[in-house]
Amino acid sequence: MGGAREGTKKGKALFRNAGFLRYIVMSASSRTASSVFVIAVVWVVFESTRSVIDVGIVALAESVTTIAFTLPGGVWVDRYSRSRLLAVSNLVRAASLGLLAAVIAVYGFQLTVVVAVAVAWSGATELYRSSNYSYLPELVAPGELSDANGVTRASTAVVASASSAMGGGIIAFAGAVVAFAYGAIGFAAAAALALLLYARSVPTQARSLVRAGMLSEVRAGMGWLVSQRGLLYLSISATVFNFLGGAVYYYLVVYMVQGVGLGAFALGVAVGANVFGAALGSLALGRTGGLSRAGVAWVLGVGSVPGALYLLMGLEPLLAVAIAALFGIGFAQGFGGNAWLTAAQNIVPEGMRGRYFAIDGFFSFIGGPPAIAAGSLLIALVGVLPAYTYIGAALLFASLGFAALRDLWKLDGRPSGA
Repeated sequence: MGGAREGTKKGKALFRNAGFLRYIVMSASSRTASSVFVIAVVWVVFESTRSVIDVGIVALAESVTTIAFTLPGGVWVDRYSRSRLLAVSNLVRAASLGLLAAVIAVYGFQLTVVVAVAVAWSGATELYRSSNYSYLPELVAPGELSDANGVTRASTAVVASASSAMGGGIIAFAGAVVAFAYGAIGFAAAAALALLLYARSVPTQARSLVRAGMLSEVRAGMGWLVSQRGLLYLSISATVFNFLGGAVYYYLVVYMVQGVGLGAFALGVAVGANVFGAALGSLALGRTGGLSRAGVAWVLGVGSVPGALYLLMGLEPLLAVAIAALFGIGFAQGFGGNAWLTAAQNIVPEGMRGRYFAIDGFFSFIGGPPAIAAGSLLIALVGVLPAYTYIGAALLFASLGFAALRDLWKLDGRPSGA
């Protein structure tokens, strides 16, 4: 009862924090714009060219740009004001989408312009990601971080789910140009809120007064991470877990159509259950002692539980099983993901956060493109149900291997002195 009352007090304190409320609205505005853009850009490319290769070109441009901007972005986040970088990254995305909407409205579809906008959007999004993760600890007390992350992750997950559906409706009834314009407005609103955060922020001591070269600063960040074995093993495990999980999650539509024998509505319900589960899991961390064993929460939430449930989906291809399993996967990943994020924000020194989140992001992102290719090949070779079975078993096996690492098992994500 005491823990519940303490959690309630912290929750009330968060919502009396004007800076945190601006941050939440900024994050939601950015997420709705991103969700609509992701739906619209794929649709407009395929609708205009009917070419899977052209869709792949845009996706590859986004992936390569994200990886290319990850490490430099982390250095910038540690050098400059993070609230100002949040404003800049949102302004770049707003201008890019506004330009794309104008070009398509006046000149029609231009693949080169779409690729250029995808590159600008991806680079700015990666800068936004590292800035966003690094900035939140400047707004709330260390003891409030798990709840603050839970509220942020839950609210943006719900916004993302609703915005994806809304984006489809905008495209269907008003066209892609309106969808891109909506995205530009959403990013512009997020930029305005970030500028307000910057204007009202308390000046802090300048970072990196004597700046080394960018590569030297990246090496310093990597050296620090290597010295922190628990966080290092967690970042390495992210590559494995994201690769294996992505190899099947990207193909949920194939699972629903070919494995379960149902259509788009069933897919929407299942994805909605996954998003709802992630929101609840993110919020649940602050009501448990999971942060004291952040490494365990991560391995169980992102490796073991999803592995067991993907295995179940492969063995029992029923709609009820799929909905329950995807809800469970979402809950576990929300819980484990919040444990990682809050632990990192508590453990990583303030002047190193940008580089840490960049390096960790690099480990996570490099598994994405290969996962898409591997999942496609595996499903083509053995079928979608065996693919889910094999990937689920592989996730379980991998999580057992990482669970055996003592430094990861002992990783305590609570703030100092807790």
